[in-house]
Amino acid sequence: MAGKHAAPSTGSKKPLIITISVVAAIAVIAAVTVIIIMMNNKSSEPDKKPTQATTAALSTAAETTRSLPDNPPSTEKPAENHSTEPATTLNINIPTEAGSVITHFNATYIPNGEVLDATTGASMTLRDVFGSGYANGVLTFNEDGTFTDSLSSSGTESGQYNVENGEIKATYATDRNMDITVTEWNEADKTPAAFYIIYNGGFIVYFSEN
Repeated sequence: MAGKHAAPSTGSKKPLIITISVVAAIAVIAAVTVIIIMMNNKSSEPDKKPTQATTAALSTAAETTRSLPDNPPSTEKPAENHSTEPATTLNINIPTEAGSVITHFNATYIPNGEVLDATTGASMTLRDVFGSGYANGVLTFNEDGTFTDSLSSSGTESGQYNVENGEIKATYATDRNMDITVTEWNEADKTPAAFYIIYNGGFIVYFSEN
């Protein structure tokens, strides 16, 4: 029939619109996801850098520690005096006579076994005077004017002495005078050949050359 047109069909456009909408939604979601990932990456970078820097610092410190010697050299100066001998240089004042000649000698003596009680004159033993420690005791005079006496049970004592006018004048470091009397001199080397010492206030102990 003339003048009639077929009506356009609109039902076929809906699926297309829906498809476009879904694609657009997916694109938006993908874009948002990408943006979020990028922001997270940027925000985590400052945390990584300090961690890396700390790790590097610890590694450097470890390498430095391994390179150091186990015992670094000391900067202190060694002590000049390593002597372990008893101190005898106490500047003990031993009175001397004006114009007299002072000498010293080097010799070691042990008691010859003769001991007397100075009060009664009775014979005694070395053990009575010194105890059991007398066995290893000696009396030593040194050329530097010092002496050591290890006969006493209290241990080794030291002091200074002078030889003056045929006499030995000796004083212990404790400011106690040695009561010593020389009865015979060896003129060859100017050492006493025989003498006695009064120990402990009343015991005469005799010494002589070996």
